[in-house]
Amino acid sequence: MTEHSSYQDYTDLRGDGRIILYKRPNYAKPVWNVRLKVPGATGYVVKSTRTVDFYEARRFAEDLFYELEGKSRRGESVRSPTFSKVYSDWRDSYPLTMRGRTEVYINGNIRRAELYLLPFFDKTPVDRIDEKLMATYFIDRQSGTKVLSNVTLRHEGTVLRHILQFARTQGYISAVPDIPQPKLKVSPRPDIPLNEWRRLYIFLRAYVRNAQDARRHRERLYLQNWILILANTGIRVGEMRRVRWNDIGQVRTETGQVRVSISVNGKTGSRLVIANAGVERYLKRLWDHRSSELGDGPSRREHIFVSRDGKPIQSFKKGFERALSECGILFQEDGQKRVPY
Repeated sequence: MTEHSSYQDYTDLRGDGRIILYKRPNYAKPVWNVRLKVPGATGYVVKSTRTVDFYEARRFAEDLFYELEGKSRRGESVRSPTFSKVYSDWRDSYPLTMRGRTEVYINGNIRRAELYLLPFFDKTPVDRIDEKLMATYFIDRQSGTKVLSNVTLRHEGTVLRHILQFARTQGYISAVPDIPQPKLKVSPRPDIPLNEWRRLYIFLRAYVRNAQDARRHRERLYLQNWILILANTGIRVGEMRRVRWNDIGQVRTETGQVRVSISVNGKTGSRLVIANAGVERYLKRLWDHRSSELGDGPSRREHIFVSRDGKPIQSFKKGFERALSECGILFQEDGQKRVPY
């Protein structure tokens, strides 16, 4: 081993300056570091071998050299940029690559990356982001006091995949690693037991009847029948928002009963929902009320749940919380707030 003024145990493995092993001084138990000069690439690649054993360090250095030499021959980047550098470039190009998606979606994903992904991965070379490190990220995200939903964490995984796909197109990585799905905290939506459900629908009758004026009566009538229809069909909130009168039909069961059918379109695609008995009454209430407002029956193309001016009602969340609060069942015994879903 030859001497070098700046390093300890400075070793030129090939004698041509392309693979250098050395130790930094002033460490009680210094590990071996490697400095590589890859043909066709500018500058040096410097990494720690993370071992004090010379032969293990030599094997690491030689394997890394030939791996990077292969990348250089294929025209790929040898010196992998940090995640923060890739994020910066991705952020600038993302709106262009996602044309057709809403501005809210695009800006929301950029914000997720800035708030959560960037602080964690930051200076990590992007080619060192593997399944193990990503699993550590998800575990770290669950270690806080706030319970994160599965949906939240999967959204962050989607954004991370977008960034790594960008890194691949730039030649920084050869392939996008699989985004791991570690065990996530389960956050089932609070339900309503049968005895409290009976309490709610009895309460809703008086809630509508005792409305102080026509505006509140309308709001409560629509809320009441929205709750009853969702509970007796299993239709999702987002699906119900898009249902129009011409989506309503009828089917006859094997026992000869006539039931309401509702054609819905949601995140799982189109499907036909067969309602429980009684849903026809809830729909008739809405039809009759809307007909009274218009002086005639509503258009078959009109949404079922609309404001007075015919615009679809986007959310019943506030009314739902207010009704359940007055009914005394907004929270479960464990303190979880009940939500429309």
